[in-house]
Amino acid sequence: WFDHGSGEGGTIIDFGAKLFQCTYHEFIEKLTKGNFPNLPKAAPKQTADQPKSNKLEIITVGDLSNPELIRYLKERAISPELARRYCHEVEFKIGSRNYMAVGFANRSGGYELRNSWFKGSSSPKDISLISTGQDKVSVLEGFIDFLSVLQVENRTIRQLTHNSDFLVLNSLRLVNRALSIIHPYGRVNLFLDNDPSANQVKDTLKANGILYRDASPLYDNSKDLNEYLVSTKQLGQTKDEEQTLRPHRKSRGMRM
Repeated sequence: WFDHGSGEGGTIIDFGAKLFQCTYHEFIEKLTKGNFPNLPKAAPKQTADQPKSNKLEIITVGDLSNPELIRYLKERAISPELARRYCHEVEFKIGSRNYMAVGFANRSGGYELRNSWFKGSSSPKDISLISTGQDKVSVLEGFIDFLSVLQVENRTIRQLTHNSDFLVLNSLRLVNRALSIIHPYGRVNLFLDNDPSANQVKDTLKANGILYRDASPLYDNSKDLNEYLVSTKQLGQTKDEEQTLRPHRKSRGMRM
């Protein structure tokens, strides 16, 4: 298990002990209803001032160059050159093991972390604002969607995001933190996922008097913006291949 908000993780026994606020041995007794009394005693529960062995820790932050991360971005139809403008290569540690991920900074110094198998974040968890002082803002769920909206070949989406600031929630649970930032904007465009959780965010914005344009119908056949980007890239590639493979007819010239 892994808690993206706190950066904690571990085994299912770690989770059970944390949930019931007890030692490993006490949790196993609860789990087995005392049917295994001779289990060895586990280490005592950590106190508040002891380090958490499974907490995610940032080791280094640098420029994106790792081939596996570049491959991951390309699989998501994200240009590595674009990603380098907004993201970093982050080495992080969980327990005794080190990993690499594409990192996207939030306004509090934490990072959203993504690679081909991991989706998490470092503490502190927060929203991200990319501002150039515009009068309109585009609101997105995650940074992969943010990178996607900058690459989508859709005229309406491009018009909506032209001369726009960008607010990345990094988690829909953080929408309340974003309200004070969104309020001053004259125009608000939402590029959220097509799911019930996104509808709850829309309800929250309405309840707080924020008027917005919902752009999700522009990609309503896809789960989110990145899925839409990938599908349009694949469709474009297929058309190019069909054009290349299509036989060319010879000109017959003019008949007299």
